[in-house]
Amino acid sequence: MDRGWWWKFGMIVAVTLGTVWLLIPTYVSLVKMEPAERNNMALLQERLPAWAPPAKYRLNLGLDLQGGIHMVMRVDTKTALEKRTERRGQQIARWVSQDKKLGEVTADTDPERLQLTLVAKDPATMDAIEKEVLAYFTDFTKVSRDGAKLVLAPDESQVTRFQQESVDQAMLVIRNRIDKWGVAELDVRKLGTDSIQISLPGRSDPEQAKELVGTTAQLEFRMVDDTNPNFFRELATRTPPPEGSNITVTDEEGFPQLAGPNREALLAYVKDKTPEGREVLLECVANPLKKNECLSYRTYLLMRDVPLTGESLEGANANISQINEPEVNITFDAVGAREFERLTEASVGKRMAIVLDEYVHSAPRINEKIGGGSARITMGRAGAKSFDEWFAEAQTLALVLKAGALPAPVTVGEIRQVGASLGEELIKKGSLAALVGLLLVVLFMAVYYKKTGLIADVALVLNGLLILAGLALFNATLTLPGIAGFVLTLGIAVDANVLINERIREELDHGKTARQAVDQGYDRAFWTIFDAHVTTLIAGFILFATGTGPIRGFATTLIVGLLASLFTSIVVTRVITTYFVHGRNAQTVSV
Repeated sequence: MDRGWWWKFGMIVAVTLGTVWLLIPTYVSLVKMEPAERNNMALLQERLPAWAPPAKYRLNLGLDLQGGIHMVMRVDTKTALEKRTERRGQQIARWVSQDKKLGEVTADTDPERLQLTLVAKDPATMDAIEKEVLAYFTDFTKVSRDGAKLVLAPDESQVTRFQQESVDQAMLVIRNRIDKWGVAELDVRKLGTDSIQISLPGRSDPEQAKELVGTTAQLEFRMVDDTNPNFFRELATRTPPPEGSNITVTDEEGFPQLAGPNREALLAYVKDKTPEGREVLLECVANPLKKNECLSYRTYLLMRDVPLTGESLEGANANISQINEPEVNITFDAVGAREFERLTEASVGKRMAIVLDEYVHSAPRINEKIGGGSARITMGRAGAKSFDEWFAEAQTLALVLKAGALPAPVTVGEIRQVGASLGEELIKKGSLAALVGLLLVVLFMAVYYKKTGLIADVALVLNGLLILAGLALFNATLTLPGIAGFVLTLGIAVDANVLINERIREELDHGKTARQAVDQGYDRAFWTIFDAHVTTLIAGFILFATGTGPIRGFATTLIVGLLASLFTSIVVTRVITTYFVHGRNAQTVSV
């Protein structure tokens, strides 16, 4: 055999071993652990061998396969708009009389119509008031004017934007809360324009879920302990992290921090090791492929005192500065403005952490005393991040800041428990269907195509393992439609081998030698197979991009299966067939 064949054979062996290695966490989770324990990632990590991949690389089961809790939360944007209009009326009245000194005005709100009526004490001042208010408060438009009375209403585009942001903020708060509950397959997505759908696989207490999700998040502004800049590095040197915890010291933010993939392991390591009056909180490092997933966590040493909370925050928006840098502008109410000014005056040069539900989302440095009730958080442009990435971070930070006190009330619209017995039944039936289908295909290929059929069967088994390993690598969630996609891709993989074997038969019928028939059969079938797979892949990517829930599960399995099918049908079977024909100088092909 030539060197190229050995290179391909070595690649196949490496892929096979890597596939089996990646499936170890899935095997331990689904076979060796009880159903009630499957969602305990810490327990799964303990039961894995030291040489196995981390527990996060496992194939998750969806709500339809393992049971759990299904919730729908309603976001009351109407009430939120009413309160926002009322607050804006008070702000306009203060701004007109105190800041611009245009005269005294009163503000009355009509909640049903979402209208704000301004009445000037001196009718002669209303012309100037109208001009200044409409120029400054651009989120409101004029409805009517009658002498000293000016009627305003929220701009329609601003109303739509506010409704969308209210749902986004509620989703952020809900995800942060449930993340600390340890739900590995959490699924939070928009449902319509004012609802949020939540799936909690493996959970069985609806009341606990309702209490967890329905509680308002807490936003805090806390000072970072800059008096101990090397605390985490010294801690890791003095007391090395436990073996296998994957906790390391990093300087990515410009100062030493501990980093690790497991939240519980990090918190357990630093427990009872902090100085008096200090507390360690974590920052979630988002997965670039899955924005709603924490790729790892970083530590911050904070002061226990909470000098300012989100109750005093009135607004936060992401903008572009005059020097073309992303920034977040925040504003406080009167009480918050005084506290923020006092805090920044005493903390110039120090870092202030923005904490939501005990997660650090940002820790900007205070460059100067900040008065007036407004502040600017510059995101910077340092490092390898692009402008779009920095601006996306600014938008996320703005949402985090505004989510501290939810602008829209959130209520439970629907909550139900999916029985675990149903999930087990679906797993058994789905697995049985896949197994029966696989055995029938294997039997057909072996009987009809003889030795080349058996080679295709070997590739088919490897194809199935590759699909499962690929799903585990991306931490995908397997649903019942996903099992259907798995069975479908096995059929597609067999179809590719049927095309190849029929091509080889045609070449033999034309009088070609065994070597020529094999080589030309694979070469001429390649583009047919490639085109069929690419067109189906396009459909799979469209389903993944536009679908939700089970549809995305089906699309994920289909995409991974098609890529695996291309590899096994074109590479694996050819290497094995080449060995039996070229390597052994066969005069015929058993096809």
